[in-house]
Amino acid sequence: MAEKKQNVVFWKDQGPDDIIYVSPDDDLRTITSVTVPEHSVALFIRDGQLQGILEPGRHVTTSSNIPWLTALYNKALGFRETPFKCSVVFISLKIFNGKWGLRSMIKAAKEYEVPITLMANGDFQFRIQDVNVFYTQVLGGMKSYSTGDVNQFMKSFITEQLTQQLNSQYYMDVMSNLEKASTSTKILIDPYFQQRGIELLALKINEVSTTEAEKTKVFEYLQFSSANGEAFKRYEVMDRMADAIGDSQGGAAMGAGMLLFPQMYQQLSQQSVQGVHQQAAAPQAQKVMCPYCGGLNDYPYKFCGNCGKPSPMMQNQQQAAAPVQSAPAAAPAAAPAGGAAFKICPYCGQDLSGLKKTPKFCPYCSEQLV
Repeated sequence: MAEKKQNVVFWKDQGPDDIIYVSPDDDLRTITSVTVPEHSVALFIRDGQLQGILEPGRHVTTSSNIPWLTALYNKALGFRETPFKCSVVFISLKIFNGKWGLRSMIKAAKEYEVPITLMANGDFQFRIQDVNVFYTQVLGGMKSYSTGDVNQFMKSFITEQLTQQLNSQYYMDVMSNLEKASTSTKILIDPYFQQRGIELLALKINEVSTTEAEKTKVFEYLQFSSANGEAFKRYEVMDRMADAIGDSQGGAAMGAGMLLFPQMYQQLSQQSVQGVHQQAAAPQAQKVMCPYCGGLNDYPYKFCGNCGKPSPMMQNQQQAAAPVQSAPAAAPAAAPAGGAAFKICPYCGQDLSGLKKTPKFCPYCSEQLV
């Protein structure tokens, strides 16, 4: 605070986090003592123009030891001890710490360049390097000079630069190596700070994240992706099938079974493109996958020919029908010796002659045949 009677100007109550301080008294006399603390400078500003800078130490404002004050004295009616208007702005040159946070968009991964939400935060260190440039590029555009104004500028500026640089990178690259991403990003944005007289000493990305839905998509892609993306597409089809069965009436258990997709995925992956073309020449009956074991059955079917479990349609019918106690059925005919093929099911009498071979379980009554 400037003490007018004693003609003394100094930085009053300087705190460790204070970046800038403006003397409240801008009526200076031709002989005024200005004390600049260590690691700081004092700027003399008149009519928005930077007139001169004082280094740390105690200075007496006379034209003999501060020549650039002559022009100011001339404006103050000559060299008499008359007050002249001039603001004294102190700027600290110490190292300051800051925090940043952003929410933007970023490409997910290489070969999967879909935009996903990016949420990131971290720390940075800076100091004022070139006072002249800092005044013209930063302070000159502010309505008032305060530490809060400078901190707000730093947070906005670093967020803007980080957003631009991170948007050109990949989410998986940044997340997998935060240290490397921090170093490379600092190098990229450092010139923009130097253009404003600020030295960016350190930049750290503490955390990057995205929404839970987008995390799942990226994880699934990386786990099931192939060179042309066919594996990921097949997985999405199976996932939708599982959701559809799970939402159907009485199909909650079936949906849970469908979510056990690794076995089904493996079976689908083993089907070669050549085999598909060969089978396309002759029309075939539509095949349906068993949600329990992944076996293929002719549509429609009642029970899986591989594991004997009921089909979703059969299970819904069983749940809808009231349980009825029936009389004991007659003993079925014995199976042919030596594992011979059945043409007719000995349990339910259904015709099996159209099948290539006798299934392990009858697809109509689920009784074991072989």
